[in-house]
Amino acid sequence: MRKIEKIHDKMFNSVFRKEENARALLKKVLPGKLKKRIDFSSIEIEDTDYVSKQFEEYFSDIVVKVKMKSKTGGRIPTDICFILEHKTEGRIRIFIQILKYMVEEWQKDIDEKRPLRIIIPIVFYHGKKDWKIPQSFVDQFDVHDDVKQFLLDYRYFLFDAKPWDFRTEQNKELRENVFLLTALALMKYAYAEETEGIEEIFRFWHEKGFTQDIEDMVFFLIYISETKNLGGEQLKEMLEKSKIEGGSIMQTLADRLRYEGKKEGKKEGKKEGKLETAKQMLLDNVSIENIMKYTGLKEKEIKALMH
Repeated sequence: MRKIEKIHDKMFNSVFRKEENARALLKKVLPGKLKKRIDFSSIEIEDTDYVSKQFEEYFSDIVVKVKMKSKTGGRIPTDICFILEHKTEGRIRIFIQILKYMVEEWQKDIDEKRPLRIIIPIVFYHGKKDWKIPQSFVDQFDVHDDVKQFLLDYRYFLFDAKPWDFRTEQNKELRENVFLLTALALMKYAYAEETEGIEEIFRFWHEKGFTQDIEDMVFFLIYISETKNLGGEQLKEMLEKSKIEGGSIMQTLADRLRYEGKKEGKKEGKKEGKLETAKQMLLDNVSIENIMKYTGLKEKEIKALMH
């Protein structure tokens, strides 16, 4: 995975592993009829650390679990699992990725002798190009409706950050969650060449008094500096233009970037060590399955060493 993809993934996971932010996204994306059937107070972010290395590529970024309401308004013991998929590119293979995830989860339900869970996918997209993937699985097939009715089908909900505008009246309630709105806006502008959107976010920070939250500001400034290729002086000027004192913040940012750089270097060193170990194990005719088990590497990474 390229460095820039890791930065986007870190942002997405940092934001939507918080229950209040996941709840806000569901309310934004889901249609009214479905929202009426959900008990949003029951929201829970599911732990996916159990996922084996063998199936890691099929599993969603984040799984959000909620309870359903009955027709009379009471809670019924049925979970809905929303899988949140973060994408910066639109590829048709997303249908297979999501389907494999659902099949793996349903197989686990069967093994544990419990009813199959309701699983609904949500795709969060903020890439350069327009999203052109159909939202229903069956619509990828160019056949007549008379044939489509007999094909497997499911659909996902889409949050497309590209046309979304945080300044509209529709986002009035969302504007009270400064952290979430900032994250959404920054991911929206991540691939834009201009910096006007970033400056508007800084003005929004000043308006909402967000400048007191130094840790959150630095978190976002790291994302901006990495995705927009802006230097410290440029960021400082943009902050001060928005009436935010930039000196102490930029020093904290510089210190944090140095720390992150050292940490990333250590990670890369560990990865190189694992690859060397895998090479030696291949020479000793150790199976790929055992190499995966002992190094934590993915199958495709090990196979790449064989060529």
